[in-house]
Amino acid sequence: MDLNSLYDIAERENVKVYNWKLDDIDGMYMNYNNINAIALNYNRLDTSINEKCTLSEELGHYFMDAVYPASCKDKVLISKQEYRAKKWAYSILIPLKKLKEKISQGFNLYDLAEYFNVDYKYMYDCINFYTEKYGILI
Repeated sequence: MDLNSLYDIAERENVKVYNWKLDDIDGMYMNYNNINAIALNYNRLDTSINEKCTLSEELGHYFMDAVYPASCKDKVLISKQEYRAKKWAYSILIPLKKLKEKISQGFNLYDLAEYFNVDYKYMYDCINFYTEKYGILI
């Protein structure tokens, strides 16, 4: 999935995307009075790959209703909601079936990151996610 397709999803779902300077984060999903919005800190998103990965996770918060108050201090709740959002993002950007296919074709971690157009760390985290959930991927 490419970046433009993610913006198309947001538009179709009537989720507004704004450029918003956030101190220490790349993005944030918000729902206020049934208005859905994603704030992206474009100053921190230095590549289209980072923008794509961040937007997909914030859309994951929307689709999975994985929200928590910005003032939340409950680390367990935050971790649970972040996990749910990432689960959606991984499934959209790196579908398990396609990932298994590429691994069986001999793609290494760097090849996979390039193929799926994500950064190395994102690919690594995604593989760990799928491995924890499903076991060996080949």
